[in-house]
Amino acid sequence: MHRIALLLVSVLLSMSVTASDQSSTETGRTYIKAGRMLDAASGRILSDRVITIAGDRVEAVGDGGTAIPPDAQVIDLSDAFVLPGLIDMHTHLLGYVDSSYFNNYFLSPHRAVIGGVAHAERTLMAGFTTVRNVGAADYQDVALRDSIDAGEVPGPRLRVSGPGLGITGGHCDENSLNHSFGERADGVADGPWAVREMVRRNVKYGVDLIKFCATGDRSGRSSLTPS
Repeated sequence: MHRIALLLVSVLLSMSVTASDQSSTETGRTYIKAGRMLDAASGRILSDRVITIAGDRVEAVGDGGTAIPPDAQVIDLSDAFVLPGLIDMHTHLLGYVDSSYFNNYFLSPHRAVIGGVAHAERTLMAGFTTVRNVGAADYQDVALRDSIDAGEVPGPRLRVSGPGLGITGGHCDENSLNHSFGERADGVADGPWAVREMVRRNVKYGVDLIKFCATGDRSGRSSLTPS
């Protein structure tokens, strides 16, 4: 599976290079020869396919008899399995590469952003071309999305939520330390007006979606219900 995913990403990267320099061929198209290919619409495995790429779009998928201009750029994956980019609908890319639970307390939050850059590239190289990041402090995911969109760092297309909304002591709060530390997550909102304000704040700072946590805290200690 890992080999298949890497082949997919190599195709995507080659597509982006071709799109940036269409003058390199007369047609401005790239042709991918796929030994076997997953048709996501039907769920069928098709053999001996030719995928035509125009710019950054799949223009057509034909059989092995598809005419290819002699001067066209061809990516030969005749011995490989090709599949569409995968989508992860729930993940958290922002975080520390070293996954110790205590990193959140001892390392700078900026270090978590750098970890997010590393995780984004790993996710793309695993074959995921679109990711929905649901929950990140301080709008770190917005910054990562914008950097990927600007072509500054490699990564999948991101749809991001910013801080997840939840009540004091709920699942989206920070509940590990005792009260003397005053620990509190960015997205805590108690009551309808506080939730409205937090939603508006998230929209103001560029999120694509809103995450809401309606359960108790992660340790199971809380008996609170959302309000």
